[in-house]
Amino acid sequence: MSSPNSSSPALAIGLIMATGTVLAGMDGTAKYLALEIPIVMVIWGRYFFHTVLTFTLYTVRTRSLVFLKARRPGLQFFRAAALFAATAFMYVAITRMQLADASSIQFLAPVLVTAFSGLVLGERVGPRRWMAVVFGFVGVLLVARPGSGVLGWTALLPLATAVLLAVYLIMTRIIHTKDDPAATTFYSTAVGAVVLSLAVPFYWQDITAFQWAVMVAMGAAGALGHFFLIKAFFLAEASMLAPFTYAQVVAAIVWGYVLFGDVPSAWTLAGAGVVIASGLYVWWRETLLRRAGH
Repeated sequence: MSSPNSSSPALAIGLIMATGTVLAGMDGTAKYLALEIPIVMVIWGRYFFHTVLTFTLYTVRTRSLVFLKARRPGLQFFRAAALFAATAFMYVAITRMQLADASSIQFLAPVLVTAFSGLVLGERVGPRRWMAVVFGFVGVLLVARPGSGVLGWTALLPLATAVLLAVYLIMTRIIHTKDDPAATTFYSTAVGAVVLSLAVPFYWQDITAFQWAVMVAMGAAGALGHFFLIKAFFLAEASMLAPFTYAQVVAAIVWGYVLFGDVPSAWTLAGAGVVIASGLYVWWRETLLRRAGH
């Protein structure tokens, strides 16, 4: 497997930005479905079809079940549980508070990743990276402009999402030397799919063919997005990639306009500019360091 020191950061950055685009689209479809069917069904569709599509793809490609072999099943389970809980908290949050408010709190995750990568992974996190992450978060706040209503107890839901996403991302980095990306991709949602398949019959309601299609598309987007994410964290340090996860906010603006006709305000465009600038700064800085032989 490639190590962060021997691989180009440009590919990892591109994968992270593609991840943001795809996952923002997935959240858009989840929001659409959550307005019409029980939230448990929405989460089930996201996990079930993600798992089925991943299983089918790897089985057809390898003609074996070798990708099911996890050398560190405990780490895989812990990582999958963190993602499952993060998804559940966030999807419940968007049914109880404005999506912009929930998203702004959720994007504390990159800040936490930067902190955790130094404490847990032993990566060197310099002041310039910290500044880029902080300015990226300022950009997110400009986009979301959370109101005073966020301060209620429901704000704990996306806050829990942020913590759990940070744990998930750090675990992705830890596990990159332990298991194959195929196994890591599959087990990301397999645990949640099993748990939700046992629970969803108690919340089931009939849905249309179009809603089924949206569910499948949502699962496919989740599978693709998380595969990109896993590959990116195999190629570069978590603290370097953290600012680029803010690209999902920019993608969310585009998807919001395409799916719901939401026109971004001047505040939103200003925040998106700050987000992009913070990511470009980290890329520029890393390029200089690599050229200098650091």
